[in-house]
Amino acid sequence: MIKEVEVDTDGSLTRRWGTRADDVRVKRTMAALETNGITVHRASDAAAAKRMVLDLIHDASAVHQGASQTLDVLGLTYEIERSGRYAALRPRIWSMDRETEAHEIRRLGAAPDDEVLGF
Repeated sequence: MIKEVEVDTDGSLTRRWGTRADDVRVKRTMAALETNGITVHRASDAAAAKRMVLDLIHDASAVHQGASQTLDVLGLTYEIERSGRYAALRPRIWSMDRETEAHEIRRLGAAPDDEVLGF
């Protein structure tokens, strides 16, 4: 039996996270990330964001991404998992047996490398 649960009953989550951050907040967040050694890329729209991400990933690279509505909406999940350009780890991990291959699943998810992938 599946039961739907109303997560945001009072609307507070939607008010807080359902609107776009203003430019000042975005720039402040970018500066804080860069201060901590994180490279920040900011795209003007969804298509530009998709191009930016794909340009950062080398062909045949092992790629593992978590479940993400943003990646799905941008078309990145499809591109990573079905284009054939990358060694997509998520489908591989999901096809593995949890009982007999648990160690390998953890290893692939935590630190994929060429040796693990057989390259």
